[in-house]
Amino acid sequence: MVAPLNGGKTTHLAKLIDAAERDGLVVSGVLALANPEKTWYRLKDLSTTESRLALSEKQELGKGRIGRFFIDDEAFAWANALIERSLATADVVVFDEIGKLEMEEHGLAPSFHKALAQDRAIILAAVRDAHVEVVMNHFGLEASALTLVQVKKEDGTNE
Repeated sequence: MVAPLNGGKTTHLAKLIDAAERDGLVVSGVLALANPEKTWYRLKDLSTTESRLALSEKQELGKGRIGRFFIDDEAFAWANALIERSLATADVVVFDEIGKLEMEEHGLAPSFHKALAQDRAIILAAVRDAHVEVVMNHFGLEASALTLVQVKKEDGTNE
């Protein structure tokens, strides 16, 4: 999924997840769910629906920061471990989202690398349109091996 900041990537992923599950596919991975003000993000495990606070503008979660957010490395370690365990059985693996953190080899980068190294599951990843080329270069992705889907919000806009 490709869209700008607040462009509907997570909403589109959720619809694809619902469709895949209706088709009987095993879906794993995480969605990054924000509060309405987008001052925090929780990583929601798609297998158990458990979630962990991963990024917060106001609450100090750890020493790391990206932009205005404090980062909880333990939440990302938890998410990476869940994803890595699911790679042997999942038909679809979801990463919401791959961005600056992952290009610095943090966030979901460890499990994203492992998912890319296997050829069993379909990988669905949300990427901001401004980061697509850098993400492709960083992770060694060939355009010919990808299907880029430009997401539009339900009102037809990209923003």
